[in-house]
Amino acid sequence: MTPEEETAILDAALTRDTLAHAMQVARFLESPAPAAAWRWIDTFLEAFAGECPTVREALPIVADLRAEAVIVPAIDLEKLRNRQVVFFLDAVSQYVDDQRELRGLPVSRDVLEIAKEFGLKSDEAHWCVRVALTGKSTGCPFELLFPLLGHDRIMMRIGAISSHLLHGRGLEPIPYGPGGVPFKTIEGTKPT
Repeated sequence: MTPEEETAILDAALTRDTLAHAMQVARFLESPAPAAAWRWIDTFLEAFAGECPTVREALPIVADLRAEAVIVPAIDLEKLRNRQVVFFLDAVSQYVDDQRELRGLPVSRDVLEIAKEFGLKSDEAHWCVRVALTGKSTGCPFELLFPLLGHDRIMMRIGAISSHLLHGRGLEPIPYGPGGVPFKTIEGTKPT
């Protein structure tokens, strides 16, 4: 492929066909694309078309979603360093493991129901799951994110975070954060 052809692909408007073609060129997708890949592309477009007008902007997000692991910023990892959070994330992975299909589930609501068992506030629960799965604090709705990541990636990513927290330096939080400010992890409150 010539540099001009590659630039043309990357600068093309983000549509179903242009994304599929670019994913094939980048070796994220086989040719011809199977039906499941078209469903994945449709879900991706629903989640990200508003923020990615071109293929060039979409491909890094595709790469992040297809990766087996995620890099979590150190300070965010420290916020997760709590027994309730580790158990909560484990419960979320069990929830995912029990589902045959992640598409069409009320994931946000279900995550909040799981969070109640561990006394986590709704915004903290969503933040914990999103950071564990993407390394970022914002993103598309869980109802779209979960099918985009898929069962295996969700299980691997949550498992890696839990393993790092439990087998790294343990669950003892750092006493001070950036600037010497006292640091506090996300902690659940006793459910009523």
